[in-house]
Amino acid sequence: MDPLVLRSETAAVNDTMAYVGGKCFGKNKLLKVLSPNKTVEGFGTALISTVLISHFTAPSLGLDDYSTNFKILCPICASFIAPFGGFLASTIKRAYGVKDFGSFIPGHGGVVDRVDCLMVVVAVVWVMKGLECDC
Repeated sequence: MDPLVLRSETAAVNDTMAYVGGKCFGKNKLLKVLSPNKTVEGFGTALISTVLISHFTAPSLGLDDYSTNFKILCPICASFIAPFGGFLASTIKRAYGVKDFGSFIPGHGGVVDRVDCLMVVVAVVWVMKGLECDC
């Protein structure tokens, strides 16, 4: 499997688990000024879940040949990079005084609102692949 696809899926898992962790355990705001709904607890849940899910699904995704460092560092990198997509999207929406980028997905806003974290992870991974980083 292409590492770019793996990292894209990792970003989706991370985004989902951050939401679940934030809703279930969230009390402490991560960066209230940029994104008032993101919590430290959501970030922690996403980090741990992303590493575990990536580790256990790696064999079924045909990633046995990749190093352990790759399989561990990839989800950690995604966990730290992904929130910046949400922060960037929130900053842009706040600057233009809008709540959502669209109404395509009821209750979730537009398509960009659903893939903001994914866009940042894919962009960074594309650069990393160009530099041939093992993460």
